[in-house]
Amino acid sequence: NLQKKNKYSLLKQIKNRESRIMRNINHHMSKKIVEIAFSESCGIKFEKLTGIRKTKNHSKSFRYSLNSWSYYQLQKFTEYKARKQGIEVAYVAPAYTSQTCSRCGSLGDRINKKFQCVKCGHADHADVNASFNIGNSVSRCAFDPRINNMSRLHEEGIHVREP
Repeated sequence: NLQKKNKYSLLKQIKNRESRIMRNINHHMSKKIVEIAFSESCGIKFEKLTGIRKTKNHSKSFRYSLNSWSYYQLQKFTEYKARKQGIEVAYVAPAYTSQTCSRCGSLGDRINKKFQCVKCGHADHADVNASFNIGNSVSRCAFDPRINNMSRLHEEGIHVREP
């Protein structure tokens, strides 16, 4: 029984360590997101991620990484840091964001991680394409230039990514 207790204690320590690491990563990521939004004079949009963990169509390793990541925590950290800077945060429904062309708006083909528009020929990583659709989407702040400057970045062909 003592061995089980020690194993449980060790497991709890590892879980707490992982939790602290993820919290730290979320703080750094949210800080960077807010810095970029501030420097580009635009707002921040997130997908509404309700039900993201309920999918069973992915590999075991992908499900593990998905379930161990705290998207909600990242969103809340970003929200409070953005509010301190006066940056607007909006949430967008995720339906068809990775299947709609971010350039012409027509429905395209998504095969695994690749998106290909059948109308204009635009090709991109499906998640990058989806992020531009989210940035260009109409939301409760549709006419707020602090949020919709993201469409200006897309028109200029700027992909905001860390190397």
